[in-house]
Amino acid sequence: MNKIIAGNWKNNGNIEFIKNYFDFFLKNKNSNNQIILFPPDLYISQVHSYKVEKNFSVGGQRINSDGGSTHTSGTTSEMFLDNGCDYILIGHSEIRNLSDQYTYSAANDLYNSNGLQAIFCVGENEDSKKSGNTCDVLKKQLEDLCCKDNYPVISSKKAIIAYEPVWAIGTGNTPTIDNISHIHRFIKTYVSENHPFAKEKDIMVLYGGSVNSKNANDILSAPNVDGVLIGGASLDVKEFTTICNLKI
Repeated sequence: MNKIIAGNWKNNGNIEFIKNYFDFFLKNKNSNNQIILFPPDLYISQVHSYKVEKNFSVGGQRINSDGGSTHTSGTTSEMFLDNGCDYILIGHSEIRNLSDQYTYSAANDLYNSNGLQAIFCVGENEDSKKSGNTCDVLKKQLEDLCCKDNYPVISSKKAIIAYEPVWAIGTGNTPTIDNISHIHRFIKTYVSENHPFAKEKDIMVLYGGSVNSKNANDILSAPNVDGVLIGGASLDVKEFTTICNLKI
């Protein structure tokens, strides 16, 4: 079964890095998995220029929540589409954590993702995990995905959710495989029961948080796991290619 293998470069990369990356990647990739890279906005066009196969796509890391209104540093869905993007990350924990500085709305981001396939990120922090509130946190975050204003978004696209426990990102710690599978099942059930247009068979859940070539096969082989969203390991082209080439 083909999986989604997504790499979030965050604010990493430069022109030379991208050239060297694809020199290796295109020679060594041997996979039917759906591969998505999320480079910094300034390098989207360059990364897109290497799109030579249908199963390779490019995405944006963050969208302007204000839609078409004038906003310094804002990037709209139309801009991402013009530069070859098919996907957009919504609600990444690093963006959610900025809510101390201003009010962030994942619902608004999703509403303004016109034409892009959203990957909607959810996940609990360490305090919520320790207190046993993981499912309550996920329900609250998933309300933005299931709100009435966003019914049309899911009716026209698949529902793709990335479960990224905040305590696992960049720490080397991951939940057990059974725990990942259990949480993914919870997410699929909740969305299918609370969104009138989201059929469970069309809901995909990716896992993100300290994914690497040593644990990726076990994670991707687990029930209810439809792919992975990779951070640091996606910057190591040999590591990322190894994961992309896995056959599950």
